[in-house]
Amino acid sequence: MKKLLIILTIVFGTTLAYGQEKAPEAAKPKHDKFRWGFTFMNVWSDVQGSTPDLYTKPSLGGVVKVEYYPVEFLGITAGVGYQQRGYGLILPDTGFVAPSLNTYRNRIRTNNVEFPIGLILKTPKPIAGGSTWLTANVGISPLRMFEANDVYLSVEDGFHIVNDVTTSFNRSDSPVFVSFGPEIDTSAGYLQIHLIGSFGSKEVFTDVNNPKGYSGKNRFIGLSIGCTF
Repeated sequence: MKKLLIILTIVFGTTLAYGQEKAPEAAKPKHDKFRWGFTFMNVWSDVQGSTPDLYTKPSLGGVVKVEYYPVEFLGITAGVGYQQRGYGLILPDTGFVAPSLNTYRNRIRTNNVEFPIGLILKTPKPIAGGSTWLTANVGISPLRMFEANDVYLSVEDGFHIVNDVTTSFNRSDSPVFVSFGPEIDTSAGYLQIHLIGSFGSKEVFTDVNNPKGYSGKNRFIGLSIGCTF
């Protein structure tokens, strides 16, 4: 009996030691230096400064981008995309259905081509189970505004009134943007979910149709969802 126990102990110990020697190493997270992808943005925009009575309005946008990571925790990104900006005008509500008389129906909507360039910072190692990093982006997004419209929403009949007011707004700006949130390795690609803010650096209004001398800068805060491959 003792001999049997000794034999079993030797066999068990040898097997355990062999298993420890041959145990597979933990898989290292992949490091893709070059990536390409896209980002969709749903934000709330307005103009900050000496402005007419206004409120934030929803604005949509999207970017096609490339990313390069010389090291795992630091990268650069550049892209081109479309972004709505603008604000809603608060006008007196007299109780009548007529253009420029009802509150929260009048919007100023600008359409812009943007060229974001930024720095990417990420945690050196993944967190939350090994497939998620925390990331932050900061940079500038030079833009060219190609159209601005004064839109009155006629909810009664759906025939919205649109007037071109492009000459009332400056066509160029270089907003600073900052965003942060998780990046998730989905095996097929990387899913990025960020809170994002953008803050203009140049005057929005021109002297055209601006008798009260309004002055301000672009601003938006919202959510961005992107994928890279």
